[in-house]
Amino acid sequence: MLGTQTLLGLAIDDFGVVAAEVCVRQGRPEIRRTGFLPFDEKLQPDNVEQLGHKLRQFLRANNFSSRRAVIGIPTKWIVTKEIAAPPAAPGAIAGMLGIQAERAFSLNAGELIFDYCGPTSTSKKSEVMLVAARRQVVNQVRELADAAGLKARSVTVSALAFGQAMPGGGTRQQYGLYARPGYCEFWSQSAGRLRSIQHVPVLGANGTAAERAESLTSTIQRLITLTSRQSWGLLTENQSPPHEITMYDACDLSDGIVDKLNKRLAPHIAVSNGNAVLLSNTVQPADGSRIARSVAAAALAVAAIGAGKPAVDFLNPRIGREKTSDHKRITTWAAVAAVMLVVGVAAVVADWRSKSTEIATCTQQLEQMSEDITAAKEMVDRISYAGSWTSRKPRFLECLRQLTLAFPESPGVWATSLALSEQAEGSLVGKAVDETSFYEVLEEMKQNDAFSGVMMMHLRDAGGASREKEFAVTFKFKGLK
Repeated sequence: MLGTQTLLGLAIDDFGVVAAEVCVRQGRPEIRRTGFLPFDEKLQPDNVEQLGHKLRQFLRANNFSSRRAVIGIPTKWIVTKEIAAPPAAPGAIAGMLGIQAERAFSLNAGELIFDYCGPTSTSKKSEVMLVAARRQVVNQVRELADAAGLKARSVTVSALAFGQAMPGGGTRQQYGLYARPGYCEFWSQSAGRLRSIQHVPVLGANGTAAERAESLTSTIQRLITLTSRQSWGLLTENQSPPHEITMYDACDLSDGIVDKLNKRLAPHIAVSNGNAVLLSNTVQPADGSRIARSVAAAALAVAAIGAGKPAVDFLNPRIGREKTSDHKRITTWAAVAAVMLVVGVAAVVADWRSKSTEIATCTQQLEQMSEDITAAKEMVDRISYAGSWTSRKPRFLECLRQLTLAFPESPGVWATSLALSEQAEGSLVGKAVDETSFYEVLEEMKQNDAFSGVMMMHLRDAGGASREKEFAVTFKFKGLK
């Protein structure tokens, strides 16, 4: 249709892909069609092409026409860190944040793609959220889109699209919750600025509606309690209730779930229906089909259609972007560099010839001193070795203490091995009776100021007949001030 822009939103997680096709007519977004494609297996390098072909067939069978797509990934696949950005122009900010990003995470910077969200200023310091995704994961998502015959416009985080849709204003802290079967994604923001975001497993996802509502109630209470105790910039500690949380339901809960949650959580927590707010600003499909499950895909497409841009884009990150120059400037700089090179080489040769005698003399002196240097090094090694037996402050004793405090007294989770490098980078491997026990330890480590860059490497079944979970966590020990 002439003058109509269309964009396909795809929200991917371990369970499959939810899709929503959105167009803009007369300045208002319209959701044309939605759908859900479940995965038989998790997205892996060896099945990307196969799942991409299934996605192509699914889109064709359900009459999705747009081939331009914005793709959202779950919070589980990213790591974040809030840092201070100095006052500077946007181009300079990106370079400064790039340096901080390489130091903020324990993984090799070459394995990650960095971006940031949050406004910056040229006159004052500002807080921004660094967001990093594994380069391998982003490449797999791009390959999935290619195999499906799609042109990926951007790869972002699904939950951040909801954050862009939430009403801002004021410095009061707001919360968002994206509910999916088996997990939810929770974030906090103030004045439109993201403060925290996390992936949270939810127990009882396969139970009755009442059981699922009860589980969701306890999850919300726990998350609000933990997050509201922290101070974020303009916010004050222990912000007075009611705490406002916007809920986006994508797991087919009952229609009255928001009212039920409000009754259970009042007066300390007030829940609003994010689905209703988001969808009220769009035109619904003419057939009235249910689109709650695809609300994340719809939010992605609505946020990015037209001239809109995602808050974070791993295909077009602002950090690490290669700078381009015009051909004339390249030629000029090349000529200048060539002249400087010739002059420099001539100066070096002349200097070398004038000082050849002095170099020969110094070389002879070094050879004569080599025996004394060797003896001195041996003495230093002996003193250092002897000193290690008399030290009363073992370097990593405090690290072991802080790790021990992160584990509960109950035997639900335990460590099996710990490795610490000379640079205070560590990896912790252990087992837990369930995922909840592990996430409690992970949360304790993240909240502890003695650690930074705390990140889960894996959480999987221990194997065999055991029902235990095996986990691995990496971190950097900073120590306590």
